[in-house]
Amino acid sequence: MTVTSAQSRPLGGARQPGFGSVLASEWTKLRSVRSTWIIIVLTITLSIGFSALIALVQGVTFDDWGPQEQAVFDPLINSTSGLLFGLILLIVLGVISVTSEYSSGTIRTTFIATPKRLRVLAAKTLIVGLLGIIIAAIIMPAMIFVSQMIFGAYGMETVSAGDEGVMRLILSFIFAGGLIYTLIPLAIGFILRGAASAITLSIGLFFLPWMLAPLLPNWVQENIIRFLPDLAMDSLGGIIAADSAMYLSQTPAIVTILAWLVGSVAVAAFLLKRRDA
Repeated sequence: MTVTSAQSRPLGGARQPGFGSVLASEWTKLRSVRSTWIIIVLTITLSIGFSALIALVQGVTFDDWGPQEQAVFDPLINSTSGLLFGLILLIVLGVISVTSEYSSGTIRTTFIATPKRLRVLAAKTLIVGLLGIIIAAIIMPAMIFVSQMIFGAYGMETVSAGDEGVMRLILSFIFAGGLIYTLIPLAIGFILRGAASAITLSIGLFFLPWMLAPLLPNWVQENIIRFLPDLAMDSLGGIIAADSAMYLSQTPAIVTILAWLVGSVAVAAFLLKRRDA
């Protein structure tokens, strides 16, 4: 349906809540849901914990590695081994910040209280995006720090914050990763309205092309795969080598990330205005 529900129209001459009030309301709703805090705690503990565990396994077995394996060991990239768990949970956080209201029916109450739906979208986007950045700012430095301590304890090569590429990786993940892994799923949540379908599509978007990329022709990597949001973030962070077909230089990578963020939220805004709650 494209006709806005009568319940979502302002009642009489009721005063519209300001953006600050909508922002406070959305934050209250998000933090009052137990699953929000469970996801945040799991994101932090699993990311850091699995990175530490994998670093420990690498340290214990390092002497058994061949000379070539030891020579190509990258202490920075290997510090992020547990990041996959955190990324999946960030996706879940972005999705359920929207779909939990659709499944419970409280989204109707939200739009009755705030008939200007785009204010709700803007408030959710700001809150969830900031939360994603804060979580990323905790897990990325912690993963690297803990892993370097373990590598050093076993006499392996280590890196420090001042070494080339370290801060580039940290900052790119904090800002680019913290946003794309929460806000694109948030937008997909508004578009699909169902948690299972939105999580499935988001995980497929972020991880399936990355897994299949080595099997695909170079022209697919150059013209399609490298312009996906997570691959652009990997290029920005220096994870993808500059001679790879999937590499984007910094400016195109930033533009690609911004295009995905703006585009996904714009589609969500368009559908939010046209559909019933």
